[in-house]
Amino acid sequence: MKAKKRRGYSFGEVFKNPYLGNTITEVLSATGGRIGWIWTHSDGKVIVSPQLGFYVWFGPQGEAWTMESGARWLADKR
Repeated sequence: MKAKKRRGYSFGEVFKNPYLGNTITEVLSATGGRIGWIWTHSDGKVIVSPQLGFYVWFGPQGEAWTMESGARWLADKR
């Protein structure tokens, strides 16, 4: 039986802006260290932020991010 591959990330604290309706989710490495944030707009658009003030609006192939693809990209870049 194959062992199940473990994700290299998890989600941490979540901040929801009550005025704008957007959400910022902390992404943690497998060891628990912060590797970035995922910012979700109220219209569903997802932006990845590996560090404060730096935002990646689209994935490596020009595709729109999802929570999972953004977190996986952050984990692979560390």
